[in-house]
Amino acid sequence: MNRITLVAALALAGLAAAPPAQAGVRVGIQIGGDRDRWDDRDDSRNRRYVDRIAFDNGYRDGLREGEKDDRRDDRCNYRDEKRYREGDAGYRRQYGPRYEYANAYRRGFEEGYRRGYANLRAHRGNGWDDRRWDNRWDRR
Repeated sequence: MNRITLVAALALAGLAAAPPAQAGVRVGIQIGGDRDRWDDRDDSRNRRYVDRIAFDNGYRDGLREGEKDDRRDDRCNYRDEKRYREGDAGYRRQYGPRYEYANAYRRGFEEGYRRGYANLRAHRGNGWDDRRWDNRWDRR
């Protein structure tokens, strides 16, 4: 066999052994608009689930801190609490971006703090003490 025939035979054998190319086969890399609409629904569900976890963690911590500040006759201000400022108590890496978790956590903390501070006031029956109320909440 001459050299050209040998190269041609090897090239044909290589092509015959290669798997056929198929249109629409996914390799596992997704780019932008290549995502399935079901993936978007799952991502949305997961984000809502993580937001709920973060909000609940913040609410529980805020409720505790609000009640504690009211018991101590401290003024009503959730922004001076360390857990509120850090915003990541209970965060886990699998929850996604820390800043998204912190936003939901702080919303929950604020609501829980207000509820905790107000609950003790209502149970004591003395109403609100306006001298201790932090008016920054009303300026939003």
